[in-house]
Amino acid sequence: MLGGIALGIAVGSFAVRQVIIAEHQREGRQKHAQQIAEQIAQLQQAIRIKEQRRQQQQMLDTLIRMLAKNPEDTALIVPIANLMLQTGDTLGALRFYRRYVDTAKGENVVALTDYAYLLYVLGDRERGKFLTLQALSRAPSYQVALYNMGVMEFDQRRYTQAIRWMKQCRQADSLSPLGQLAQRAIEHLRQLQLSSDQ
Repeated sequence: MLGGIALGIAVGSFAVRQVIIAEHQREGRQKHAQQIAEQIAQLQQAIRIKEQRRQQQQMLDTLIRMLAKNPEDTALIVPIANLMLQTGDTLGALRFYRRYVDTAKGENVVALTDYAYLLYVLGDRERGKFLTLQALSRAPSYQVALYNMGVMEFDQRRYTQAIRWMKQCRQADSLSPLGQLAQRAIEHLRQLQLSSDQ
């Protein structure tokens, strides 16, 4: 009888171990399948990005050829500069934005703002701020320019002025993503301002 109980316990213990092992194997397969799915998704994303870059480069090459054939066509300059930024050619973008601003007198506020911020980031801070203010004189509620002014003031540790620009950006459209980002920046700047006053 004691042998039968021992055998029953052994069989039961073996069955429990088999269930536990099977559960671990199932969890392992699920985890492995999930990792494979994530890797596939990452590869697909990389392929999409590579294809997008290839298309952007093709479009850029086409626009540059078109501009070479008709150098007076200023409508091609801003898309070329934008595509250069997207493909990582910051200095090329700067060159084309400068060309646009010089030839079109900065009529395109978006291009003027992009050019101004590039100048600022690349070290020509005073000219960058001046051109951003020039863009704002033409379009006072252009959020990107308002936000950029806030960033420039923050960069120079002028928190009060940065908050003022961010408030104007938020007031231009508080529901837009940039308006919401400006609200978060205001909160962060106020904290910085408090800690710098202490």
